[in-house]
Amino acid sequence: MQYPIVFSHIGISVPDIEKAIEFYKEVFGWYHLAGPWTIKRDGGPSSNFCDTVYGENWTGFKLAHMSTGDRIGIELLEFEGSYPAKEWEFKKHGVFHFGITVPSYEEFLKKLEAYGGKQRSLVNKRDVRGTIYAAVYAEDPFGNIFEIYTHSYEVMSKP
Repeated sequence: MQYPIVFSHIGISVPDIEKAIEFYKEVFGWYHLAGPWTIKRDGGPSSNFCDTVYGENWTGFKLAHMSTGDRIGIELLEFEGSYPAKEWEFKKHGVFHFGITVPSYEEFLKKLEAYGGKQRSLVNKRDVRGTIYAAVYAEDPFGNIFEIYTHSYEVMSKP
């Protein structure tokens, strides 16, 4: 029998890792596990591994580890010479947002905006068998897009 594979972590690129650690601790309530450390392109084992991931044009980056309340890992990376995307590339193949669940999207959005984030979409409300659920897209201060749910993922998947 095949079992579903569990989700381990997601990597998020940010322009300032210290600010990102503070933002995700304060707004999302995520745990700061370790780091930041600096990884340099110096010919060592980590450097050689990174050559196979990032190619030969990378010079270095900072790395930190965080965790969500349900133990999903968050790997924050601050690459040397990084730059923000000019626009949200939602048509580009690959991961283009992550989702979180909060008890109150209104309260979360207030806190998010107080820390430099912003709401990206209208709130989508849906009546599922007499209960109103909401979803809304938002953005952290570093340009990363995420979707906020007031319910478990499975709820919105049901007709």
